[in-house]
Amino acid sequence: MKKAMVALTVVALAGASIQTVRAGGCGWSTTGKVLAGVTAGLVIGQALAPRTVYYTAPAPVYYSPPTYTYSYAAPARRTIVYTAPAPVVYAAPAPVVVYRRPVYVAPPVVSVSFGNCGYRRGCR
Repeated sequence: MKKAMVALTVVALAGASIQTVRAGGCGWSTTGKVLAGVTAGLVIGQALAPRTVYYTAPAPVYYSPPTYTYSYAAPARRTIVYTAPAPVVYAAPAPVVVYRRPVYVAPPVVSVSFGNCGYRRGCR
């Protein structure tokens, strides 16, 4: 119902804005313009229309039932298999590194005096 109302509204607005055609030599050009407009409208309408999606189911697959066979054979004799033990691998331990404690040596103390006893007062 909504689409019908929209279509009627569009037709009414388009009809109100159309100018009257005068008789004369320009009739075919007006017809060409109208047909071009209708064609453009159809192309745009088809481009914006939702696409129909068709889904086809995969073909059914048939699996045959499993077949069972029974045989009555004598049980096999057990055989004992001895395997060799794993080889022994000897690895040398990691070397031990011992570092000496660091030694701190202070810079020498140097003092310079210019004969007025430096900064002390009451020099002799």
